[in-house]
Amino acid sequence: MQSFNFNSGISVLVSDISMKEDLDIKRNQHQSSQYFVLLFNELVEQNNNIEHTERLAFDKFDLRKKIVRLSSSLIPSQSILPANFKVRSVLIIFNKQSLLSFIDFKTAEEFINLYFSIYIKKSFLAPMSAEYRWIIGDLHHEMAKHPLQNLFVENRIMLLLEKFLYNFMVREKHTGKKLQFKEEELSRLVKAENMLLADFSKTAPTINVLAKACAMSPTKFKNDFKTLYGLPVYEYYQKNRMAYARTLIQHGENSIKQVGMMVGYSNLGHFAAAFKNEFDMLPSEWLQANRLHPAVTEEPKPNLSL
Repeated sequence: MQSFNFNSGISVLVSDISMKEDLDIKRNQHQSSQYFVLLFNELVEQNNNIEHTERLAFDKFDLRKKIVRLSSSLIPSQSILPANFKVRSVLIIFNKQSLLSFIDFKTAEEFINLYFSIYIKKSFLAPMSAEYRWIIGDLHHEMAKHPLQNLFVENRIMLLLEKFLYNFMVREKHTGKKLQFKEEELSRLVKAENMLLADFSKTAPTINVLAKACAMSPTKFKNDFKTLYGLPVYEYYQKNRMAYARTLIQHGENSIKQVGMMVGYSNLGHFAAAFKNEFDMLPSEWLQANRLHPAVTEEPKPNLSL
């Protein structure tokens, strides 16, 4: 667990921990100081020997495994981190003043008024999309070894905040599409998203397969998936496929050809074209412009001066 405090007034806690016991975390109501707590939380089961009944009970709360939650200091909060799970999370604390360091006053007021008009007595809760997971994965992978650690972390946190605030305001203000799903339907959609993005090296599951897993008709599944994740199924798939490829290229552990094969392209030209369509750069161009730790490929030249 590592904490950061930025000049904007934003505080961050980045965690990557393994739970040996259940941990119950509570935050009391805090009326005297108003602030927001934005949590990105991902739980990964570590112990396959958990009793089957316990696993089934936890599966009923599938949303808790990959969630985004926004709450305010005006309401108490409680969460449980279960034993035998690896917890990877990013917790961001900010207030109105810190918002004003990167968005204008009108937009900040709109966000705050919109939040409290809907969530005054409860937290905003949604599944963590793959886009958030790629950013958080990049943060955890590079944070410890990045030569400009604070700047790198602040950049990724601001990217998370930007995407969250935009998605929140667009959905709540403009589309009017609230998450009016039953818990069971929501859990099935989250599992379908996991199926869709489970292995990019293989052909994506068909709409019929995904709809069957959700116990929905194909039409209902497509509509509900777009409402929840903001994009049609295969557009969402392709965007995250390319985001995963970009992450692999940036990490530098595989060649561009290997990365292409890892995301399902046997033809390097087709992979390069798809990558350029998404990022306006060829994979090689993107690597040259964005490699975080350029390798030193030349030996230092000897000093020949007399």
